[in-house]
Amino acid sequence: MTVEDPATPLPKLALIAREAGVSVATVSKALNGRPDVSAQTRRLIAEVLERLGYPRQRLKPAKGSLVDVVLQGLGSAYALAILEGVEEAAWRLGVDLVLSAVVDRTKHGQPPPAWMDRISARDSAGVLLVRTMPTATQRTWMADHGIPAVIVEPPRNAPHNMPVVASTNLAGARAATEHLIGLGHERIAIVTGRPGVPSARERRAGYRRAMGAAGLKVDPRWEVCGYFQREDALTATRAMLASLPEPPTAVFACSDVMALGVYQALGERGLQVPDDVSVVGFDDSLAAVHATPELTTVRQPWPELGAAGLTALLSGRPPARVEMPTTLVVRSSTATA
Repeated sequence: MTVEDPATPLPKLALIAREAGVSVATVSKALNGRPDVSAQTRRLIAEVLERLGYPRQRLKPAKGSLVDVVLQGLGSAYALAILEGVEEAAWRLGVDLVLSAVVDRTKHGQPPPAWMDRISARDSAGVLLVRTMPTATQRTWMADHGIPAVIVEPPRNAPHNMPVVASTNLAGARAATEHLIGLGHERIAIVTGRPGVPSARERRAGYRRAMGAAGLKVDPRWEVCGYFQREDALTATRAMLASLPEPPTAVFACSDVMALGVYQALGERGLQVPDDVSVVGFDDSLAAVHATPELTTVRQPWPELGAAGLTALLSGRPPARVEMPTTLVVRSSTATA
């Protein structure tokens, strides 16, 4: 079929209807943003328009077909990867996205008060919160207005009535620690994330369970906090190494960024990775691939988290908790003890 010039008027409704396999009336409703067209049908018509060479914007959003996505900043790799999954799911589900970035971290990632007015004005179909948490007042307001919300990787304990989508942080940390144990390591230290953050707590629990299951005791001096920051991990690892008569043979850093701080602290003491000390991270970010040596780490399913979060939000009855599996990725930073 010849693709018409997008600058010309839209093709006749009959042509779009024939290509989409729907009625002319249905096409007309979709083009005008009528709410009585299913998301699947809207997506099908949008695909026909795209195939014919017309921008997707010609298909007006239906009332209530916008979803608000709130993130704690857009500058991190995890945010972009999660958004990739959200965008793919949005296209599949026939909804459009409105992004809001929370830049004031002193409020623990809480959306600003004016945010509620904007949601109400655009008739949002729901709110997907990525590592952000609404205040109690905002949660009450959304409940009163019938606006559903789902939290992806909550920055702190989520209220019992808010659905959560998260990685299998505990299982991933246990797999990382078991990998080191399987290589013969017994003195395994851990650099934990920020206290109070659920993912940090779960990863420490996974480490402890693996150590306990192997019959290995954990020296309290082996557990230090890096707050999910490279510099904090560097400082904490320096202090740990200074307090021990001999260094651990392995370190589990609860994020790739913290693993880089561990690398630096070990290097300052003349210790080689992995010849002297094996290191495992968590995330499988770009930092893991660009580290020297390349970092063994636990892959977080970031795009899958985003897609699962949006799917749960629009399901009508989101489950209380959805967990997406993590995967151990073995590279060059681990070796036998």
